[in-house]
Amino acid sequence: MPFVIAGLVLVGVVAALNTVLLVVILRRWQELEAVRRRDGFAGQGPQPGDELPEFSATAVSGRTLNRDGLRSGELLLGVFSHDCPSCTDSLPDFAAQAESARAAGGRAVALVMGDEAGESELAALLVGTADEIVLPPEAAPLFKALRVPAFPTILRYRDGVVTAPFDASAPSAADREPVPAAS
Repeated sequence: MPFVIAGLVLVGVVAALNTVLLVVILRRWQELEAVRRRDGFAGQGPQPGDELPEFSATAVSGRTLNRDGLRSGELLLGVFSHDCPSCTDSLPDFAAQAESARAAGGRAVALVMGDEAGESELAALLVGTADEIVLPPEAAPLFKALRVPAFPTILRYRDGVVTAPFDASAPSAADREPVPAAS
């Protein structure tokens, strides 16, 4: 009888160890898949050297924004979706980059996409962070011209040319996966 009990305990320990290893492997697999997706998104959309596309949009402030008016100096352009958890998570990073752009004499502009973008918590959180906020339907032409692959997408421009695309591996954005943007 002691051998049977010892055998059952051994089988139980091996099964528990197998379960733990399986959970560890599955979590690591999910992390690697998330990194693969982020890397895939990084290769799409605007790249360093691309110019700001031609557009005209009316911001929430009532000002008309266009390429010519944003072409000189630093521009931080954030493209968000109102129902994207990753977008909310990226706001501290966007705010820090916006301060950096302003310190260099530039501006921060945010596009918030989605049918309910105007009433969203995200749009409210961007007030004070972004110098200008553009909502649908005004944001749609610029959104399409940018070929944004995922939300959030944060682009840095200098004199109308992309200097740095969104770094999806940044610590503040790494907690969640980017959300594919519908074209």
